[in-house]
Amino acid sequence: MAEAKTVHTGQSEDAYASALLTFIGKEFLQGDQQAQLDTDTPLMETGILDSLRVALLLSFIRDELGLHVSPAKLDTRHFKDVRTIAGMLAELAVDTATEGSRA
Repeated sequence: MAEAKTVHTGQSEDAYASALLTFIGKEFLQGDQQAQLDTDTPLMETGILDSLRVALLLSFIRDELGLHVSPAKLDTRHFKDVRTIAGMLAELAVDTATEGSRA
């Protein structure tokens, strides 16, 4: 598995996007494909993400970013591109922080 910088819960959407771009580029792409990846690259449409790669990405998100993506979020709408995933993670981080402060 690629070494990625750990982003702690509550980081900005940009920090999540950067971590995701690094992970996806290193793990799923080669050569010129890495250079072409940006936050708006369609991940499902281009075949960068498939069911196995989504599972690997979810492991990265859980292990390195410290966030749990619920099964309710596992649809193509939430994994359209890096920007969309990062937005979802930023929302999850806020929800997680809010739930933690209520406990």
